[in-house]
Amino acid sequence: MTTRSIPLSLLLLAGAVACGGSSDGVGGDSTLPSGSRGDEAVRQQCVERGSQIEAIDANNDGRPDIRHVTNEGRRRCSEFDMNFDGQTDVTRFYDTDGRTPVREEHDFDFDGRMDQIAYFEAGVLVRKELDTNFNNRIDTWMWCAEGRVGRAERDRSNDGEVDTWESYDAGLLTQSAYDDNRDGEAEKWEVFRNGRLIEIRYDTDRDGRPDRREEIPEDSAGPLEERINCVILEDAPAEPAPAPTAPPAETPAEDDIDAPDDGEVDPFNTNVTNGEAE
Repeated sequence: MTTRSIPLSLLLLAGAVACGGSSDGVGGDSTLPSGSRGDEAVRQQCVERGSQIEAIDANNDGRPDIRHVTNEGRRRCSEFDMNFDGQTDVTRFYDTDGRTPVREEHDFDFDGRMDQIAYFEAGVLVRKELDTNFNNRIDTWMWCAEGRVGRAERDRSNDGEVDTWESYDAGLLTQSAYDDNRDGEAEKWEVFRNGRLIEIRYDTDRDGRPDRREEIPEDSAGPLEERINCVILEDAPAEPAPAPTAPPAETPAEDDIDAPDDGEVDPFNTNVTNGEAE
């Protein structure tokens, strides 16, 4: 493993940029999908004036696989190349404490375009945006509560407009509303109980309220819906541990050796899953 620290200003002058290398200074040769509703200002943390880059070559192939951008001693963003192909696959942005995540971007199919954007509040995952068909356009928006999906919006027709609204109870689907005629209003609702479709409601006179109901027999309801957790599907890898130092020339006497503190926590562990350090 090779680690080096480089002034960000030098990389900018050379045409390279922290957290990647693109002209906008974020995400390297990775691009964000259209339809994102997030605050893009947070991405500028990777190019703050006076920042430093810690570049880590985890597999010793001569090319950095992990980059940390720090400013005034605090980590502002980290970039990970998970499959060692030279492209950014995960970018993580931190709060002012340098440890708490505020946003993560993931490229699941390694095509250089981000497919998931996750948003955190106080280190807790609260919202996700997904490009489920990998065409560089967000088509699913999810809101999270206590680790479960609370509601979701979808663009099933992939035209950039929401046409499906879903309600959940602790991750279990309770209702789906559909705008099939593309007028911006729902005219069909599917109602679920305990994950099972029990009724379909229709607004046939287009007044915004259902006026026809169709009960669904259990044998026609389709598969049982499962609870959906609000998690990061693919976490950034942990940084490799530094090589062990050589033992001291003289071994201290047994009476001088302190007992290990089994409760000690590594303060530099930044491996985060769903907003919590492991």
